[in-house]
Amino acid sequence: MRWLVGILAAVSVAACDVSTETSSGSQTASADTYTIEIRADEMVQTYLITTPDGRTVGARASEGASALMDATRAQSLAAEAPPQNEELPERVAIRLPGFEMTVAGEDDGTDSGDSGQVRISVGGGDGQHVTVNADEGGPGEADDRAYVRITGADADAVRDFVAEQEELSAEVKQQLLTELALAPASEN
Repeated sequence: MRWLVGILAAVSVAACDVSTETSSGSQTASADTYTIEIRADEMVQTYLITTPDGRTVGARASEGASALMDATRAQSLAAEAPPQNEELPERVAIRLPGFEMTVAGEDDGTDSGDSGQVRISVGGGDGQHVTVNADEGGPGEADDRAYVRITGADADAVRDFVAEQEELSAEVKQQLLTELALAPASEN
């Protein structure tokens, strides 16, 4: 589950600079923010970044190779519902003015520690929100998989996020930034 640790590290980079507006209980990105999604399993990591104008740019990495996704496929994948899993019992919830965090987890009940599920949702009163859903399949079970969604990332957070993705080649990182019309920070 090494890739999950990498995803969580990437989330921490992007989560520092996110902001969204919440209306009617749902999260919507403000006019100048991006949404980042990561859909990953043991073999393939898919990165989707939706721009403020609604375009989605994507890349995939698998077995040491990476490539920019076709724009139509990236848009279509972003429109699909994220993988759904059973609801986990709430373990910890912290709600303070301006901040909310919920963490739920469940293991398979054995001492092996080889499987379990984790759901993390962190948001702030300023609209910052990060959601992580991860499943680690044990022996003979479904593969490890994770879904991460970061709403309201600004341009600098997107640049940092792309730069931190070790599974993507330098060429694919540059292609992503070009498609997003985001020159690397050093070129601004």
